[in-house]
Amino acid sequence: MTLEYPVGKATSSQLQALTKALWSWSLCTNCQTETPCKTPNCSWSRSTTLSRFFEFFKIPTSGYKCNIVPGQSPGLSSYNDLFRILEQLKSSPELSKSELLEKLFTDRPTRLYQERALNLAVQVVVMINCSASRQSSVLLEYGNEEARLHLNDTFSQFLNDVFPKTSHPSIDEIKSELLATKLKKNARLEFLPTDDLRNHLRLDKNSGVVEIFHHTAFLKEQLRLAKEQPQSLSVFDLIQIGALPRALVIEVLDSIQKVIFDLTDVKSKELLLSLTLTSTCNSDPGILRFESVTIRKPEEQNIQYYYFGARLADLHQELMNPTPRGFQKWFERKSSPRFVMMATVAGVMFALSLGLSSLALGGFQAYVGYMAWKYPVQAPSGS
Repeated sequence: MTLEYPVGKATSSQLQALTKALWSWSLCTNCQTETPCKTPNCSWSRSTTLSRFFEFFKIPTSGYKCNIVPGQSPGLSSYNDLFRILEQLKSSPELSKSELLEKLFTDRPTRLYQERALNLAVQVVVMINCSASRQSSVLLEYGNEEARLHLNDTFSQFLNDVFPKTSHPSIDEIKSELLATKLKKNARLEFLPTDDLRNHLRLDKNSGVVEIFHHTAFLKEQLRLAKEQPQSLSVFDLIQIGALPRALVIEVLDSIQKVIFDLTDVKSKELLLSLTLTSTCNSDPGILRFESVTIRKPEEQNIQYYYFGARLADLHQELMNPTPRGFQKWFERKSSPRFVMMATVAGVMFALSLGLSSLALGGFQAYVGYMAWKYPVQAPSGS
């Protein structure tokens, strides 16, 4: 058995092929030959804004490894294999996972390698860390359950399940209170970038960390793809053009740029800027750029939060009733009814022992006095 990294590190031409597979980019001849671009409408001119996304893409693909035995083939042997899976996901959202695997892997690599290859493709298409069929019990115990694409699920069903919609009419009333500066000062929360769209605005109460999905250039490409499409397009139809639901994408962007890190608030914008520094979090710098005309429809300026409203409500609850951490957590734990009762019992026992000691001392003094009275010491007679 040999350990292989069959895909290797992505080159510029492979990144160009990625943009074609994901978003149907049209590249000029100069860009394809890596010479200076002279075409005004060449899609590759936007590639500089996707640098963080490309960095993200290179990590799981170059690290894709297989333990190969003679006669076996890996799930992926090249980037072309991955792009073929991406295009199949987009063109066949009605197929279940088992049907996709059957159609994609005619050379029959092991099921584990088939699933890993498909999960990697899902991660690249929709930025969701998709797990294998079975997960570590440790991850489940600590609440880190990853999204699971079951064998009978279609890709469109998977997206609907991962991002359920709920109504939160009170969000409009609390949005102004959810500035990052207030959350940091009053609830002692910290913010960290995440590459998993599913974890956006996820609050870990134990650590006081809020995850922020930072690949805004990726999100803006989704909006460009579907800007001219009818508003009524289903998830099924959106997948076929390579786009996520517009309402979902806009919620992520607005929850960052209009709510948590309101770009019109100087201090909040400074805090957001700190997340883009390479010395700290290295978030996508595009997170600081608000775009409207090029990617939004006129009716998409003010939105309702159906996808992430619950998490905004969780942050507001944390702001109103901060979870004790550090010394405050220790003090509260020691102040709980159980410890108060223990302290009371200890105090009673101490008082009882002190009382018994005083009683014993008083008895001894009485005994000494009695003996002195009964056996008085005679004064010596004078000579």
